[in-house]
Amino acid sequence: MERTTAGALDAGRIRSADVCLKRGLDDGVYGAAVLLVAVRGHAVHRCVLGELHPGGPACRIDSLFDLASLTKPVTAMAVLTLVEEGALLLTDPVSLHLPAARRLALGAVTLMQLATHVSGLPAWIPLYEHGHGIEAAIDAILRTPLVRRAGAGYEYSDLNYVLLGEIAARAAGMPLDRLVAERVGRRLGWRDTGYLPGKPLRERTAATGNCPCRPGRLLHGEVHDANAHYMGGVSGHAGLFGAAEELVALGCSLLPGAAHPLLSPPAGRLATTSRVAASVGGQTVGWFASPNPMLPRGDLLGDASFGHTGFTGTLLTVDPEAQLVVALLTNRVIDARDSGAILRIRKQTLNAVASALIGDRSPHATMEARS
Repeated sequence: MERTTAGALDAGRIRSADVCLKRGLDDGVYGAAVLLVAVRGHAVHRCVLGELHPGGPACRIDSLFDLASLTKPVTAMAVLTLVEEGALLLTDPVSLHLPAARRLALGAVTLMQLATHVSGLPAWIPLYEHGHGIEAAIDAILRTPLVRRAGAGYEYSDLNYVLLGEIAARAAGMPLDRLVAERVGRRLGWRDTGYLPGKPLRERTAATGNCPCRPGRLLHGEVHDANAHYMGGVSGHAGLFGAAEELVALGCSLLPGAAHPLLSPPAGRLATTSRVAASVGGQTVGWFASPNPMLPRGDLLGDASFGHTGFTGTLLTVDPEAQLVVALLTNRVIDARDSGAILRIRKQTLNAVASALIGDRSPHATMEARS
């Protein structure tokens, strides 16, 4: 185990987080894990465990992980940069950007409804059964009936972000991977986080496994999500590989008073506060928010917190009132015996981090976007 702690956390309390993560490693919940905690824009705790694949090199603080659905909020941040410059409006209907949706109920759904998961689309369909590539995926989604009237209820759906990513790419006039690199990665100083990692980065990537459409294979830098795989590894809902330090930079850029904010204050409010009625759920443009039970915050982080998880065992959580950002990256899909234990480990870890906070937690404290 590699661990370091700085003075913004109680060393004894934060050790509980490391113990919890080590127990998950020993129990086979995942083969590798990285925990990185930042307070007021500075990294104050890191814990690195395990091997990138069985018998392989040790995990490092800069190891990459398949982010799975943590791709969604990154897509949303790219969308918001297009909104800032007028290339997109969140009130735009889908049919404005995807003409094939005209005369369909989905055609009247707005980009805001896609981004906040109130479009009425179902949670998931096996897009890979409809062919390869983004065009086949879009066609399959357009032929999928809404399960409820748009705006009438919350249904967390990969399909929303497949559409949103393609609409953003068309509006920007460039492929989605390039859009994310230019609008998010370049602004945050990312060096490694992105789609389709090349060989040098794959060698630093935690393996995943047990994808239903690729049974028996360990995947090294190849997206785990089957739908994203059949779309060539680039989609608005999954496909990104990322490192903890660079994800923390994203979280810090969304905190109040950030020295290097990713978004303007008006766009930042859309990203960090819920845009749906509490009776429907809690969802910003891109992130889970209270009272959404999918928000990874444990029992102790504040109601203003927002964050997201990924099926592969990843999370990024931000508590703006505590000036806290937590990235926890694991590869829990490495083992076919996956029991869902990661859900409890996430909560235990976040509780330990929250309880360890000490000192000035003022939301007006100065912050740096990178540790």
